Amino acid sequence: MRSQFEAGDSIQFTFTSSVAPDAAPSFAVVGSGESLISSATALTSGSTAFYSLYTMPGSADGVYMGEWAAVKTVGGTPYQFRKRFLFNVVRTRS
Repeated sequence: MRSQFEAGDSIQFTFTSSVAPDAAPSFAVVGSGESLISSATALTSGSTAFYSLYTMPGSADGVYMGEWAAVKTVGGTPYQFRKRFLFNVVRTRS
């Protein structure tokens, strides 16, 4: 089931990995038509735990995609970690 958030609210998204990535992962929000809405480098709360704060669009109800991206290099080979998920933004209050 897809998460639903109120338009204008700030939400904390988290990313946890079993191995420490080479650098803090990035977090992006993509809207309809795959347009990039926001992108930021995550903040760390440990070597394998990260978070990003995001304020939901205030006037654009709809479906959005969140995407975490990180890289871990092992033996000279980089491995991409990606986590994508959909969420809904709605306005239920005026």
